[in-house]
Formats: sequence, C-alpha cells, structure tokens
Amino acid sequence: MAKKPKSELPQWVQEQQHQSWQIEILIASGLIFFLTKIPQYLGSWFANYTQATDFGAESVILLIGGLYFSRVLLIGFIINLVLRALWLAYLGVNFVYPNDINYEQLGYSNYFQERMEKQPDAAARIIQLEHLSSLSYSMTLMLTIMAFGTFTLLAVLFYLLKFVAYSLYDSQAFGIFFMVLLFLFSLGILDFLFFKLLKRYPKVSKWYYPFYRFYSIVSLSFLFKREWLVLISNGKRWIIYTLFLIFFGIAFFLTADDVNRYVGSFNQFTLNLYEDRAYLNIPTYNTIKRQRYDNLLVENDKIRVWCLSADVIREKSAWVFVVYDKWMDSSLQLILDDYDFQKGDFKTREELFANDEKFSAALSRYFKLKVDDNSIEDIEWFYYRHHRTNEIGFKTYFRTDSIPSVNHLMHIDIYHPEQDTSYYRPYRTTSFFKE
Repeated sequence: MAKKPKSELPQWVQEQQHQSWQIEILIASGLIFFLTKIPQYLGSWFANYTQATDFGAESVILLIGGLYFSRVLLIGFIINLVLRALWLAYLGVNFVYPNDINYEQLGYSNYFQERMEKQPDAAARIIQLEHLSSLSYSMTLMLTIMAFGTFTLLAVLFYLLKFVAYSLYDSQAFGIFFMVLLFLFSLGILDFLFFKLLKRYPKVSKWYYPFYRFYSIVSLSFLFKREWLVLISNGKRWIIYTLFLIFFGIAFFLTADDVNRYVGSFNQFTLNLYEDRAYLNIPTYNTIKRQRYDNLLVENDKIRVWCLSADVIREKSAWVFVVYDKWMDSSLQLILDDYDFQKGDFKTREELFANDEKFSAALSRYFKLKVDDNSIEDIEWFYYRHHRTNEIGFKTYFRTDSIPSVNHLMHIDIYHPEQDTSYYRPYRTTSFFKE
C-alpha cells in the first residue's frame, strides 16, 4: 500500500493544478522567442568582455554555461508547447464528440474493433498528454537549475585550479570531462552507482550526509532534489535517466554549434553539426572575412581584432582600425614609460598638442603597418569608438594614391618585449584591392 504524503495540498492548489496549462503556454510562448536571441547576445557581450578584461577559463565556462541552459530552456519549452498544443487539439475533438469513436459508422470488423478498443480511449490519451506536458515543463526547469548550479560550481573550481594546477586549468578536455562528471552526479547516476551503500547503512550514512548536503547546496541541486527523488522513485528510473541524458546531449551539441557561430575561439569545443567540406580551414591569406572590412560589416557583427575601411579601395586614402584589447596593456606601458606625458593642468593649447604627438608616436612604435613589403610611415593614431560595433580602439589614416591598382596584403605587426630584447611579431594580415 502506497504511503500517504506527510502534507496534503490545499484544495485551491489542487484546483490550480488542472488550470496550469494556461500559465505554461503563456510562459513557454514568451520565452521561446527570447531564448532564440540569447546566444547572439552572449557572443556579442563576450567579445566586449574579452577586450576589456583579463579573461580565463572560468569566464569561458560561464559563457558556455549561459549558452547551454538557454538551449535547455528553449528545447524544453518547445517540447512543452508542442505537447500542450496537441493536448488542446485532443481536448477540442473530445469536447465536440465526447462519445469517442463511432465504430458502427466506420463499419470495422469485430477483430479490428476489438483491438482498437484495447488502445487508450480519447479521455485516457488526454490524461496521458496532460501528464507528459506537466512533466516536460517541470523537467526543463529542473535541468536548467542543474545546469546553472553545475557551471557556476565548475567556474569556481577552475578559478581555484589556476593557483594550484595550471595545466588542468588550461585544459579544455579536462573542463568538459569534469562538467559531464558533475552533471552525472547532480542527476544522481554516479550517486546511484558508487554511493548507494553510503545512504543505506546507518553508520556510514551519518558520515556521508554532511558531504551530500554540502554538494546539494553549492550545486543548487537542493532546489529540485526532492522533486527529482519523487520522479525516480515513482517512475521507471532508466527511462527518466535516458530522457535526461538525451536532453543533455542535444543541448550540449547545440551549445557547441552556438560557440562555433557566435564565439568561434575555442577550437576543441566548437562543433558544426552539418559541415563536411574538407578544405575550409586551409592556412591562406586568400580569404575575405567581413569583420576585416568596415564596408562589409552587418548588424551585430564584432570586429574583435582589426579592420580596413574597405575591401576595394577607390579613394586616395583609407584607414585602419585596431581593437584595443586588455592584453596589450603590458607592452604599451613599456613604450609609454619612455614618454613624459602630462597628466593634466594644461596651461596652453601647445602643451595639449605636445601630448597628442607623444601619444601618436607611442602608438606608431607599438603598431607597424605594411602594404605588401612597404612600411607605412608618418601616420597619426587616434582613439576611436567604432561607429557600428561600439568597440574601443585606435584608428589611423594612410594615403593610397601611390599604391598600384592590383591586389595587396595589409600587414600589422605588434611590439613584443621579452627579458633582454624586443621584436615585432606578426599580428594580422588582410587582403584588399586597389582600383
């Protein structure tokens, strides 16, 4: 005989259970549109974040975590909305024709009719869909909380690894392995396989419970642990685990594809689900990337590195814009230390002009521009916030009237100091055509 629960739901809550589909549809419909925009927004935000700060593995983990649980929510709400739409369709047919199938009108044989009658009738199918819809909504939110807690915990652990085991901190493969491990533990699979004995024997369970409780708190699994135990203790555990793992797998692959599309900097994690062409990543300068040309930028693009004013230069002048990244500070500081910049309290306009010259000269030492093998000399640099991407960087103009009307390569090298020496290392190269 099933044990009665300690607490009975009030009557008004029980009645609300039967009306929850309206709230589910409202929430699911609104969030589906919003969630489709999250990866693009996070990719744009991460581009700004990496330019302005020293980011590490913990930041990447939080980015991937944000992408992941946005995809979990999106998949779950789509499934919930489809099930609810089907449930409403069943309900509508049953409202108009409540007596189910009219076998006399169909004229089926007795054999066929007997087997049809063994299948669930309309009312039973409506109830089944009601259960599935409610479960899909609940499981989606549980998995989202689980993902949020897991990625947050993973980010904290990697932050600590930076100080104790940098090789693991810098390993994407280790991060993915540990992420899967935490997910399996949160689902209770590892707990079921390896720690089941720790919960069944009184003496051992007293020792194990504080660790179990601590992990539940830091991973946020305490928010859904009881409901999860209700699921696996009343349903078929292997079916529930399988559904969650399929859910996890689909969301993971979609997240990898999002990284490839909107971030694209973590080669071991990125994944294209439909790309089989073999010769897309050949190392060559003969490539046109729209982020390298101001005139080819589209809405929501980020330059991330640098760009030319156009891929085809028709005028007598052109310009270059270089994004200012946080990692440039250490080398820039060494150059700027050689210049006596005045911090303020300018008494004349000439003092301010002198500062401008020092600033431009310092940047000219840091960046070296070349067209093919010819250096561009006597250029002036300016601070500039890009008019389309809103990225902060440095801009300079150069004349093109002496450049022949053929294809060219624009190179940018960056000053790189080491212990007792310094040199200019190649940074980026982009092609353009001069008319």
